[in-house]
Amino acid sequence: MNKFFFFLFFTLSLSIFAQTNVKKDLKNIETLEQAEDYIGEKKSRKKKLMVFNTEKHHSKLAKELLEMPAGFTKTERTQFNKTHYKVVKKENEPHYRISYIYFDGNKMPVDEIYNLRKTIMTKYAKGVDFGDLAKKYSMADNARKGGDSGWVKDGQLPIEIEEEANNLAHQVDDIFDVGITDDNGFYIIKKTHRLQLIKEVYVLKVQEEID
Repeated sequence: MNKFFFFLFFTLSLSIFAQTNVKKDLKNIETLEQAEDYIGEKKSRKKKLMVFNTEKHHSKLAKELLEMPAGFTKTERTQFNKTHYKVVKKENEPHYRISYIYFDGNKMPVDEIYNLRKTIMTKYAKGVDFGDLAKKYSMADNARKGGDSGWVKDGQLPIEIEEEANNLAHQVDDIFDVGITDDNGFYIIKKTHRLQLIKEVYVLKVQEEID
C-alpha cells in the first residue's frame, strides 16, 4: 500500500513539475527567435508557431488573440490536456491583394500562351469579368476562386509579382503581364485592392497532456 501511495505521489509530482516547467518556459519566451528555438529543441510536446490576422481569421480564438497584448498567454483546458497560446509578436503588416491568371510554360507552348493573353486582354477590355476569365483560362489552383490571391505580404508570391503589385503606377482594376523566369510561368494580373496595413499576431501554441 505504501508503495502505491509513493508511486501516486511521484506521478503527481512529475505532472505538476512538467506543468510548472511549461509556464516557466513560456514566461521566458519574448521573441520569435526564442519561440522557434523552443519548438526546435523540445520536440516531445505538441507545439507550433501560428500567425493570425484580422482579414483571414474570424474564429472566437483568433479574435481573442488579436486583441491580447504581446507577452500575454491564454490557456484552454479540457479533460485530457491544457493548451497554452502565447502572443509573442504583434504588428501591423503591409498586405496586397490581386487576382491573376496563370499559364505554365512547361505545359503549354509559348506562342499559344501569347495568343491566349491577347484574347483575355481583349475580352477584359470589352467588359468580361476578370474572375470569369480566370475560371476559364487559368492553370492555377485558385482558378475556381476567380484567381483571387487573398491578402498576401512580401515573401509569399514570386518577387516579380510583388514588385508589380506594389507598383504605385498601377491603379485598382488595372491589368498587367508578369513573366517568371525561374519556373517559366506567365501571369496576367489584376490589381484588386490598394496596399493595406493588417493587424497580425504571432502565437506560440503549446499543448500538454493532463495525467
